[in-house]
Amino acid sequence: MFEIGEVYWLEVEYEDIPNESKRRPAIIIDKKEDRLFILVSTTSQSRKDPPSYFDQFKIPIYNWRKIGLPQASWGLGYRLIELTDEELKSVVTKTDYIGRMSEIDLNNLITKIENMHN
Repeated sequence: MFEIGEVYWLEVEYEDIPNESKRRPAIIIDKKEDRLFILVSTTSQSRKDPPSYFDQFKIPIYNWRKIGLPQASWGLGYRLIELTDEELKSVVTKTDYIGRMSEIDLNNLITKIENMHN
């Protein structure tokens, strides 16, 4: 049902504020059997000068307009979640679908996330 590279609006809880969340674009970056690996942290805040701690995790999404994102965006490669197809299906609807990542952006995201976690 869900495919690598698809982007959906997903209600994402703040890590530091219990019981509060925000709708963010979530990107499916890998799929193994019925398990989906999803990059849930995206931001429209570009890197700062001088850089902040979190800037090291910001991965630019170059073709954000083609995907259907409302503004320039960066993936924050430090936060991934794992869900089954059924779990994701229970929290997103067809209207939550934003679009599909370009192959260049998806490969860039995956490569940089792998480098961050190795």
